[in-house]
Amino acid sequence: MGKTMMDTMMPGFTDRVQQINTDQVIDQMIVEAISDLSSKNLDITSIAVWQIKSRTAGIDVEMIRQQIITQLVNSNRHKVVSRQRLEELLSEHRLSLSGTIDESSATEIGQLIGVEGFIDGYASIENERFILSLNLVETKSGVILWANTIERHLD
Repeated sequence: MGKTMMDTMMPGFTDRVQQINTDQVIDQMIVEAISDLSSKNLDITSIAVWQIKSRTAGIDVEMIRQQIITQLVNSNRHKVVSRQRLEELLSEHRLSLSGTIDESSATEIGQLIGVEGFIDGYASIENERFILSLNLVETKSGVILWANTIERHLD
């Protein structure tokens, strides 16, 4: 059966299959990025995953953020502050997950929540390619210690 027949029998079938394929591509990209990070000899063991921004409508950045956390935890090389704890600590100090991390805010926030680094980045779809760009920012200096941009063609 071609997709026209499947869509006739099950409206939206092709869209759901494409979304599943896209999610699998994103998962593979995250695994690759965190494997690369874990292979580096960086003196950062405690990490908070900051905001992952979307440059394209419809990208589930919260799912991406959660997958990054999962891969970091599964690497057994990093302690990761949970989103709930991160939000509680930031709320206590009237800060939020929105916005970018600059040198001064990285140091302040890092000390408040007790992490050595933040991961932030963006996701976008451009010309049928999914792009995931991540950075690890050291909290004591605000310096980007690791950066990785991965692109994959979407089928």
